[in-house]
Amino acid sequence: MEVNEQQVYEALGVEQPTQEQPTQEQAPQETQQPQAQPPQGEMSLEQRRENAARRRRAETRAAIQEAVEAERTHTRRDVEQVLRDAALRSPVDGTPITNLEQYRAFKQAQQAKLAPRPQVNPAMEAQVAAELAQIRQLNPNIRSVGDLLTMPRAKEFYQLVKRGNSFVDAYKLAHYDQLTQQAAAAARQQAQNLARSKGHLIAAAQRGKGAATVPAPEMDLFRAFNPQASEAAIQAYYNKYQGGK
Repeated sequence: MEVNEQQVYEALGVEQPTQEQPTQEQAPQETQQPQAQPPQGEMSLEQRRENAARRRRAETRAAIQEAVEAERTHTRRDVEQVLRDAALRSPVDGTPITNLEQYRAFKQAQQAKLAPRPQVNPAMEAQVAAELAQIRQLNPNIRSVGDLLTMPRAKEFYQLVKRGNSFVDAYKLAHYDQLTQQAAAAARQQAQNLARSKGHLIAAAQRGKGAATVPAPEMDLFRAFNPQASEAAIQAYYNKYQGGK
């Protein structure tokens, strides 16, 4: 006779434990997986986005810094080339002054009366001095080659010199807008002065009395500022404001 599990429990006088059977409603709960959470230590989507933005900002700053350094290097090379072209030499050992640091050191020593003028090519020195004098008529603050190398538009000036322009022409081209505005302002002022003094009548009278002739450099300067001005108007202006000084 075959004995089953229930009969064994009855023979022992022990109640057979009931086995829970999964219901249809419980089954899905047992198979339902918990909602996925990022493993411990893994960044959230927001954190990843913030890190990506931070990396982009760092890359942008690095690119800007690299561009600035490249521009500084390029400008320094341009300045050094201008100094070489000027043929300046150290008064101590006669070596060429080839960079802005050497030039500044020389100027400081010169101001402290510790060094004589640098050794230069006489012909080159005369040419540079003449051109600086013409530029100084346009901008009294330009008194040396160093001023040309440190002015706001030094880079444009140097590029124009490299193309074969003289210092004067390069300065005028680099500052074309500024000089044009200055010339227009000077022309307006001149017109007002001539109108008040009836310059066209005064010019005729002064020519008859042997008025002073406008020097060629002065005439060129007047025409640079006001190309439309007539020679008679320039003569009248010169005799009124310059001749008596």
